[in-house]
Amino acid sequence: MSNNQSRYENRDKRRKANLVLNILIAIVSILIVVVAANLFINSPSSKDVSKDSETAPKQESPASGKTEKKSDEDIKDSKKDTSDKSEKDSEKSSDSDSDSKKDDSSKSDDSDSDSDSSSDSDDPLKDAKVTEGGSSSDVEKTYENPDWKAVGTEQKGEHAATYDSSSQDWAEMLKAISYATGVSTDNMTVLWLGNNGSPQDAKGKILDKTSGEKYQVTITWVDGKGWKPTKVEKLK
Repeated sequence: MSNNQSRYENRDKRRKANLVLNILIAIVSILIVVVAANLFINSPSSKDVSKDSETAPKQESPASGKTEKKSDEDIKDSKKDTSDKSEKDSEKSSDSDSDSKKDDSSKSDDSDSDSDSSSDSDDPLKDAKVTEGGSSSDVEKTYENPDWKAVGTEQKGEHAATYDSSSQDWAEMLKAISYATGVSTDNMTVLWLGNNGSPQDAKGKILDKTSGEKYQVTITWVDGKGWKPTKVEKLK
C-alpha cells in the first residue's frame, strides 16, 4: 500500500514537473514567436531606410555634379565676359587716345593757324603796296594800302584839327598812326605831329621804342568816322 502511494506521489510529481516544463516551453515558444514577429515586422522598414539612405546620396550626387558643372560654366562665362569687357575697354581707351591725339593735333593746327593769323593781323603793313624811297631822301620805303579804315571818333559836331597833346583829336591821331604802323601808343615816341597842308590832313613822325625804327605817317579826316591813314613811310 505504501509502495503504491509512493508511486502515485512520484507520478504526480512527474506530472507537475512535466506540466511546469510544458508551460515553460510554451512561454519560451510564445516569446520566440513574438520576437521573430517583431524582427520580421521591423526588417522591411530597416531595409527601406537603408535603401533610402543609399539612394539619397545617389540622387544628391548628380545634383551636386550639375551644380559643380554649372559653377564651372559660370566661371568660364565670367572669365569670358571679363575678357570681352577688358578688350572693349582697351578698344575704347585706344579710340579715346586716338581721338584725343586728333583733338590735340587739330588744336595745335588751330593754334598754329591762329598764331599765323594773329601775326598777320599784327602786321598792318603786310598787305600794303611797297615802293622804294618816298617823298624825301630820308625815306627808305613807302607803304600804301587802300583797305586801311578810319579808326573811329568820339568827337561830335563839326571837326577842326587840334594839335594840342592833351586834346581828344590828338589822341585819335596817334590811334590812327598806331593802327597803320603796328606800334602801340605806349611804345612810341612822337617826334613831330602837325598839319599836312589842309585843316583835315595831318602828318606825324614817330619812333618805335622797341625796334628803334622811325615812321612818318600821313592821315586824313573822314567825317563821322575819324582819322584814316593814307601812307606810311619808313625812315632811314
